[in-house]
Amino acid sequence: MTSPDSAKANYEDKCSNGGNLDQFNRDKFVKLMLADQKSKLSQLKVALLNQIKQSGDEPRGEGVYIGEWNQTFHDRSGCDTNTNSYSAFVVTVTGGNANHTVVKYLVTIDDDDNAGKRTLKIRDIRPINLRNDN
Repeated sequence: MTSPDSAKANYEDKCSNGGNLDQFNRDKFVKLMLADQKSKLSQLKVALLNQIKQSGDEPRGEGVYIGEWNQTFHDRSGCDTNTNSYSAFVVTVTGGNANHTVVKYLVTIDDDDNAGKRTLKIRDIRPINLRNDN
């Protein structure tokens, strides 16, 4: 980690054609951000859990979940430069027998490889209001 919201990795393969953009290390990066109280992703999770508490509702399980990461941007220039973004929904799940699941945010991380030098960082966290049945 180079900051609470970014990390770097070096690979021997300077021309991976995307092979250096592995999900295992992206998942590790997300876990490290969630463990760091200064990271934007960790702060978002805490804020959403506080919203659940203040609403009087009960979190179901962890209460806040990050969905599957999907590639939402890709640009490869020749052999050694890949710029990529991956996005996932952040969801709150509350209730006991009655289940209330709401997508609250879209999180996007950049996952770029420049000749074996990989950079991961938070690009954006955007609120989403798909539906509100209060």
